[in-house]
Amino acid sequence: MSVRAPPPPTMPECDWAVRRIRKELNLLWLDPPAFCRPGPAPVTDLFHWEVVIDGPDGSPYAGGTFPVDVAIPKKYPMKPLKITFKTKVYHPNIGPEGRMALDIFGEWWSPAITISTALLSVVSVLYDPLLDLPARRDAALQYRHQRGLFEQKARRWTHRYASAPVASFCPAAARKELLEEAATTGAVARRRFCGVGKWRFFGARLLAI
Repeated sequence: MSVRAPPPPTMPECDWAVRRIRKELNLLWLDPPAFCRPGPAPVTDLFHWEVVIDGPDGSPYAGGTFPVDVAIPKKYPMKPLKITFKTKVYHPNIGPEGRMALDIFGEWWSPAITISTALLSVVSVLYDPLLDLPARRDAALQYRHQRGLFEQKARRWTHRYASAPVASFCPAAARKELLEEAATTGAVARRRFCGVGKWRFFGARLLAI
């Protein structure tokens, strides 16, 4: 009677999540989504990042610098992220405590959504709020019926609460890769500018070395 071989060991769910998160974190350093960049401090907890969103051009948030907390659940990517703005933002989909309220962070979450695509969704909503399920009804009603007044208030809040510059931290390994790319192409990661200069401060630092 033959003995059946034991099944191969399976990777614990948390270990699988860690591998994916490490890969996504590296991508954030090397090729961040438009208007997004790493936070000012090194990541010491893979399940909790800080990201900086630069207010997109053409929106009331242009010129603002918005630090954002990204909380990643242990069961990621089966469970959704939680994204919270650390500064006050006047926006229909951002609650008074800074919590970003979007359907993709709830019932419409999919394991196919990455952290980068989630951040891009946040940037998109800064341009074009979703008014069906607002986190701030007052902002949603004003946006719908008094768009000019809404934009004035959003700009005032941006100037008051999000005008302080925030530099990004980049680890040595990612920095080395950027330098190698600069030496090869003769330019500092042009593809990372995405028309908004989110890496311009970093490029200037590289060229000065």
